[in-house]
This record gives sequence, C-alpha cells and structure tokens, in this order.
Amino acid sequence: MKPINRRNFLRSTAALGGAAFGLSMLPKFLRAGISGDQLDIISIPAKEPMLHISKLMDPLGGIGSFVKPGKSVGLLVNSPWVHPGYYTHPDIPLSLMKLCKDAGAGDIICYKPVRDRYWEESRYYEEMKPLIQEIIYGDARTTVEIPQGKLLKSADVYTIFMETDVFINVPVAKHHNGTNYSGTLKGLMGVSSRNTNRYMHSPDGEYTYDKEEYLSGCIADLNLVRQADLSVIDATVCGLNNGPRGPGDTSRPERILAGTDPLALDVYAANLIGIEAADILTFQKAKEHGLGNGDLNSLKVLKLEI
Repeated sequence: MKPINRRNFLRSTAALGGAAFGLSMLPKFLRAGISGDQLDIISIPAKEPMLHISKLMDPLGGIGSFVKPGKSVGLLVNSPWVHPGYYTHPDIPLSLMKLCKDAGAGDIICYKPVRDRYWEESRYYEEMKPLIQEIIYGDARTTVEIPQGKLLKSADVYTIFMETDVFINVPVAKHHNGTNYSGTLKGLMGVSSRNTNRYMHSPDGEYTYDKEEYLSGCIADLNLVRQADLSVIDATVCGLNNGPRGPGDTSRPERILAGTDPLALDVYAANLIGIEAADILTFQKAKEHGLGNGDLNSLKVLKLEI
C-alpha cells in the first residue's frame, strides 16, 4: 500500500465555537468560507467522542438536522470482530445514540446484533447501561427488489432497516481481502442476510474473495436499496491487512469522520490509511451508480482540532 502523502494535507487554524479547525480541499487549501451543506467530510480527533461528537455534527446543522423528536434511529455498527482496527469501537455508536436521544429520538435500533460483550468494551458502558438496555436489534428479514442493480437484483435485509426513520452508518475504515477496503459502502452488507452475502461473493454461492469485480459490483447494487442519512466513520485504529477479521498491521489516524456522501467518505478514509482509491473497484462501481463524489481532489474537508 502506498503511504499517505502528507503534502496533500495543508492545514490552517481559526476559531470556531471554541475549537481550532483547518479547512482543506484535497490537495488544495480552501480559503473561502463554505456552509455545512457544501462540505463533504467533517473530521475530529477521536479522543473523547462522548464530549466532542456534537462538534462533528455542528457544521452539518447539528444532529437535529437528521433526527427529529419521536423519530426512530437505526445504526449499522461493524461489531463482529475482536481485534482493534477491525471493528467500530463502541464509544462511537454509544456517543451517537446519546446525542440522538438528547435530540428527542424515539426508538434506537442496531440493525445487526452486536457480538457478546461488545458494549462492555466502552468506557461509557456504566453510564450508558439504561440506553443499551433499550436498544432494539434486527431480527426478521424482508426481500427488497433492486431494479437498477446490475448484478444484484434483490436482497434479503432486516425488515427494520426499511422501516426506521433515520439511518446512520457507523463503520470502521479498514482493509478487506475481497475488496481491498471496507467502510460505508462495503459495510452495508451488515444489513443483508448470510444467503444474500454469499451470493454477493459469487454467483455460484461460493464464499470466496477471488471474485473482486463481482463482489464490488454487488456492493454498489446493494447501496441502491437505501443510503444512510448520515455516516460516521471510525478512523481511530484501522486495520491495514488481513481484513475484515484481522489481526494485522494497523495505523492510528485517531480521527472520527462524518458526512452524508458515502462514496466521498470512503475515498477520503481510504486515502487517510494509505489505500489508493484507484485500487478499489467498489468505488468505481458506486460512481457508475451515482452514489457520490469519488474525486479525492475535489473533496471539501473541515478538520476540527478540539
């Protein structure tokens, strides 16, 4: 993998709500002021998400721009694996859940059930126990058609995934042996059934990583079912090989990223951990479907330093 070119990250500082921040266009510095709806990526340090994750939302209009009182909120959290850098750290989804509840959200849903003792790894576990006990998890499945899918024409997904008012995707940025990178787009496979995922790996139902172009195309097709209203990427510790399970080498960007464009977030996050966007077929397939901005050089990034 090619190392990150630090010259692409030009920085400046100014005051914004008590936080220092840098506004960058990769690779150019953006000197003009821009509004939140023009930003592709917001980035904050990952040190204290419960304290600072609201800052991540502020440039996007605050969590209230996404979550209205009484509305149900579903989170897709990458939790199955046990090696750091290969799963979303629970501090981040718990911080988001609290933020949503503070905004008046109704039911909090995790589409994909988390692994045993996952929540207990969070430093916020004790204080968040009451909310954790309220979480609803995906169970029943429903089949959805994908008329515009090129390879994947239907998928079995959690029924509740299609029913929640707000969808927040909370993946980790990491390597994946089948697609080279996993983040928001690849992470959507967390809502689909084992049978659907097996078919996505191979039209013969073989669970293999050898058919990268086919898997990448199916992932792009699956993302036509429903795009996240908000995506928040854990780029704290990121696996660099042996994904999706690990263990492997890791990098530590120590950032949390947010935005509403899944492709832009993935392109930026992949570059952040040294994976070339041009090497990721999922991005090309997603761009063909119009799923977002895949041009790294045009992304508008607001980098907050709390």
